[in-house]
Amino acid sequence: MFEILGSDPWLLPLIIAVAFVAGIIHGAIGMVGGLIMTGVIAHFIGIKPTVPVITCALIFSHLSRGYLLRKNVDFWAVRHVLLFGLPTVIAGSVFFGYLSPRVIALIFGSVLTISVPIKYWARKNSIKTGPKLLAGASVVWGGLAGNVIGPGFFLAPFLMGTGMNRLAFVGTLATITLVMNLIKISVFGFTDLLTPELIILGIIAGLSTIPGNYLGHKLLKKMSDGTHEKIIDVMTLILVSNFFYLAFTY
Repeated sequence: MFEILGSDPWLLPLIIAVAFVAGIIHGAIGMVGGLIMTGVIAHFIGIKPTVPVITCALIFSHLSRGYLLRKNVDFWAVRHVLLFGLPTVIAGSVFFGYLSPRVIALIFGSVLTISVPIKYWARKNSIKTGPKLLAGASVVWGGLAGNVIGPGFFLAPFLMGTGMNRLAFVGTLATITLVMNLIKISVFGFTDLLTPELIILGIIAGLSTIPGNYLGHKLLKKMSDGTHEKIIDVMTLILVSNFFYLAFTY
């Protein structure tokens, strides 16, 4: 059924298991889940076909997270980010089709690396995000979103700078990225990047994230804002190493 998976009978169950675990992490901290799926699955099917698979899968993950936290969503931030970010999401998604797998992996690693000092700068300076700053950050975020999975790392300090807590942050980012991934998968549909096989694989992975999101949501309610930030920091460093490894092994 899945030629891209080859003849290994364990690969599909592995993808389902990875998606479930990624769903738990995504539900607990609001980010990283898509990057974990991308980082693992890319080792088996290549990073370029992995991106449309994960984009499709994340629609289910973001939808379930957004629903669980629907009462905490900051819809002003959602509208503001999408208004200024969606045009560059479309441009970035079109540009993605022209990139080589090595360049894509390098972009993933570089974006995550750059997100670290931005995040610490924002924390140190207790950044306060107003409409103009959020608009500018959204334009940059959109360009990144069209090319990589997990651009929330860049957007996160600007969303947190509006004063939202961890519950509002996770729900708001899930709603924003749900719309972003719907637009992104639509753009991929006009190219040869998205095949029926990749869509089905993405749907299977996406459905597997839903129970994980539910468990992660339970963990999110129990952790503190400080613990939430520390987990994101650790996962960022691990993923940076993974994507640079992928870049230099192509």
